[in-house]
Amino acid sequence: MTYYCTLFLRSDKRDVLSAILPPAAIEALDQEDNQSPVNLARAQRMRIAGFVTRSDLPRYAWYVDSREGVSADESDPLVHVSWLFSQLKPGVLLADAKNQGLDSSLAFYWGGQGTGGGPFISSALAELLAHHKVGLDVGFYYEESASAI
Repeated sequence: MTYYCTLFLRSDKRDVLSAILPPAAIEALDQEDNQSPVNLARAQRMRIAGFVTRSDLPRYAWYVDSREGVSADESDPLVHVSWLFSQLKPGVLLADAKNQGLDSSLAFYWGGQGTGGGPFISSALAELLAHHKVGLDVGFYYEESASAI
């Protein structure tokens, strides 16, 4: 089974990250510019095909996931979320970053074989999420077992 968590950051301000992340963490982020020629052309192709693209999202998006620092076998979301938050500068709260124009969200990937179960949201995890005022989306995904392949 595979488990990981992704931290998404979005803003209309390109330079907002330096207030919350050290330079090495900024360099490790994947990023997208919704106004880049590639993304504008993609949005146009989607509109032609009849799909509505969101125009309300901030221009810039950055993301990093816990696979950089946590084993994909670790099923406790607290470990993944804690590692992601450890990438922030000391003392930084994502709740405060929102006042600077930076939106954040978390998504937890739960891979399984459809046998039930899911992540345990401990009181420690709930407290950490509430402290940063960040929600956690959980997605459940079917994965073939290694023995079935």
